Amino acid sequence: MTEKLYMLHGFMGTGDLHFSDQVEYFNQTYNVEAIDLPGHGTNVHHHLSNKEYFEYVVEWFMEYIKTHGSGFIMGLSLGASIAIHTALRQPTLVKGIILTGYSPYISESLEEVMNKQYEYFMNIKEHDREIASYFEETHGNQWFTTLERVLHTMTYHYPSVTEEKIKSLSVPTLLLNGSNEQHEIYATSYMHKYNPEIEVGLLPGAGHTANMDKPSLYNQMVKAFIEAI
Repeated sequence: MTEKLYMLHGFMGTGDLHFSDQVEYFNQTYNVEAIDLPGHGTNVHHHLSNKEYFEYVVEWFMEYIKTHGSGFIMGLSLGASIAIHTALRQPTLVKGIILTGYSPYISESLEEVMNKQYEYFMNIKEHDREIASYFEETHGNQWFTTLERVLHTMTYHYPSVTEEKIKSLSVPTLLLNGSNEQHEIYATSYMHKYNPEIEVGLLPGAGHTANMDKPSLYNQMVKAFIEAI
């Protein structure tokens, strides 16, 4: 039976937009599902009034994977946070996780940057009409509600993973970050320090979206990781 490989995108993306290279590559050997998270793309949800977006989506995805079957989870940024929290809560449903653009917590040095990003995107209609129109075209009328809920959660209620939780992570894990962001470089050593079973790597010259910046190298490393399990 072909193994399932779920792909969970990042902020204001879709499965196809953030994983186009991975879908094409892994479709040959895996049953790939590049999912649109609630409020994104084709996944229209009417339960986004709660600002605790992250908790809602983790529960939604756990139900989804229970229905559709266990498998590997590849997550980018927001999707990576969902992947690791799912693996911590439902390890029997998860055969392995691949995390990209991920850090287990937000350091104080990043708080100012995060706040500025929050203010910029909350006023995106004034700052950049073109991007706002693109978001509306991609996500429909729900786009600003989704943007607001995701930003609020990831800026002010970031779903951190403690040292103890990292130590307790039992499913095979690969953390692949780009080498351009200092906090993402540190995240790889931090995760490996508290759980030496976690495989880590840095993609040279790649940024926050390492799977999109260096798709060929990324795909080869993920393939080797999965095949070694």
